[in-house]
Amino acid sequence: MATIVTRAGKGSPLTHNEVDANFNNLNSDKVESSALGTAAYTDSTAYATAAQGALADSATQPSDLATVATSGSYSDLIGLPSLGTAAYTDSTAYAAASHTHTLSDITDAGTAAAADTTDFDAAGTALALAIALG
Repeated sequence: MATIVTRAGKGSPLTHNEVDANFNNLNSDKVESSALGTAAYTDSTAYATAAQGALADSATQPSDLATVATSGSYSDLIGLPSLGTAAYTDSTAYAAASHTHTLSDITDAGTAAAADTTDFDAAGTALALAIALG
């Protein structure tokens, strides 16, 4: 901090040498702008406000997360579920279900393709088509 002699501190007017010494002391102790970081040259709007900083401080930080949240690896889960033995068994180890129906049972039987056209209400069908087609 620069040493400055003031009139009030001295109790009388300063001499020319004292005034010059004050200026020399100020000049010696000043901070050179080249010694300042880039923040000194940047508009203050380029930085976060106090409210933005508080919001960032209260946000969930990566260190608060479980490892699986950042790795995506199933093995990083804590408390893995217990899987039944079927999950670890090849599907060929099980007998295929027996089927009692034939192919024709599941293709034409019981469908409109197998029905007689007189089984349908023509007016109702026309109304449904008109509604569907707009």
